[in-house]
Amino acid sequence: MSPHDHLPPARHRTRPVPKPVSAPPPAPTPSPPSPPSPPRQADYDVGYGKPPKEHQFQKGQSGNPKGRAKGSKNLNTLVRELLDERIPINTPTGRRHVARIEVLLRKLIEVAAKGNTKAMEQLLRQYAVAQAAVAAQAAAEDAPAQDVSEADAASLALLRELMLAELQPGEGGTS
Repeated sequence: MSPHDHLPPARHRTRPVPKPVSAPPPAPTPSPPSPPSPPRQADYDVGYGKPPKEHQFQKGQSGNPKGRAKGSKNLNTLVRELLDERIPINTPTGRRHVARIEVLLRKLIEVAAKGNTKAMEQLLRQYAVAQAAVAAQAAAEDAPAQDVSEADAASLALLRELMLAELQPGEGGTS
C-alpha cells in the first residue's frame, strides 16, 4: 500500500487545441476628414499655465470639487485651539481652570527643576524669546515721535525727486 492511496485520482491534463488561422481582416477604409476646429481668438496666448479657453474650468465650477470641506481646520488652528482650551486642575487652594499650554509649561518647569538638561535648554530658549518680545514691545511704546528737521526734510524731498526721475525714464531721467 502506498502513502498516496487515500488521495483522489489525478485529473488528466489536456492541451488546448489551436484555433485555425483565418484570413486577415479587410483593410479599414479611410474615414472622411474631420471638420476643421474653430479658429482661436488671436488675443489670447496659449502656453504654459494658459490652457485653451475650451479646456479651462467653467465659471462657478471648482477644479477640486471634493476638496477641503468648509469648516475643516488645518494643523495650526487645531494646535492653537487645543492648547488654548481651559481644563480643570486641582490646586492646594481648590479647583481651577487653566489653559492646557500653562499646564504643559508648568510640567516643563517641573521636569527642568529635576535636572533634565533638554527641558532646561528648551525652557531657557523660550524665556529668551519671551523677554525679547517684551523688550521690543516696550521700546515701541516708549519711543517718542521724532521730529524731522528742515535739513532732513529737504534731503528727503531731493531723494524722492531722484527716485521718481529714475522711475520715469522718458522725462529726461537716467535709465
